[in-house]
Amino acid sequence: MQAIYETYQLKNVINASGRMTMLGVSTPKAEVTERVGYGLNYYFEIKDLVNKTGQYIAKLLKVENAVVVSCASAGIAQSVAAVIVKDNADLLYNLHTSPQPVAREIVMPKGHNVNFGAPVYTMVTLGGGEIVEAGYANECSAAKITDQTAAILYVKSHHCVQKSMLTVKEAAQVAKKHQIPLIVDAAAEEDLVTYYQDGADLVIYSGAKAIEGPTSGLVIGKHQYVEWVKQQSSGIGRAMKVGKEGILGLTLAIELYLTAKKETGTQMVERMS
Repeated sequence: MQAIYETYQLKNVINASGRMTMLGVSTPKAEVTERVGYGLNYYFEIKDLVNKTGQYIAKLLKVENAVVVSCASAGIAQSVAAVIVKDNADLLYNLHTSPQPVAREIVMPKGHNVNFGAPVYTMVTLGGGEIVEAGYANECSAAKITDQTAAILYVKSHHCVQKSMLTVKEAAQVAKKHQIPLIVDAAAEEDLVTYYQDGADLVIYSGAKAIEGPTSGLVIGKHQYVEWVKQQSSGIGRAMKVGKEGILGLTLAIELYLTAKKETGTQMVERMS
């Protein structure tokens, strides 16, 4: 396959940086690649595929519901749209133009409003939300909740400020107190259940990072919220749909990820050396 580099005049890359989006993220296992190939060459009723694989993943992770999306960024946009739209058909089709007075504010710690390759607020805006920053760049212990608040968004990432920030569990307590959902963007995180167990209503992961699946994303969480995310396939999610091959590939990758022996930092250094 060296000819691919030559044909398109591409640089040969030795990845010593890890699962970086700018380098193509990760390389899936052979079994996952085979499953992707199978998905590409066969037909499925897509809605059934989405629902059945979601149920399968939810059972694996012991969560209420799950859905495969095209990437973690799409997961943020669709999750924000989901908590704003809910079951409102007019909003589903006219998210950015409807004059309906619905809650659109998405509260997030100021130190979490970062650029991870694109600004977080761009994804929120795409989902019909309006960012409201809470706290300071290096400190947040409370949230600005009003009757216009649609959700709290918590970004769990090395890009974010870590010092003096409320934890996911504390953010979940605030959300529960005000009866609003908590969305956690955990794109590159390796633990697929902790934030759900800490009380998050929706948790978003990249399928191509720690899980080492194809280009895709995963949204898990409370049943109704995930159903509203799936509903976005008839709204803004149509422009960011995931293919059958991505759904099948990520589903298998999750299964393999949960049973794989985890590599320590020392082992990783030795392998890369």
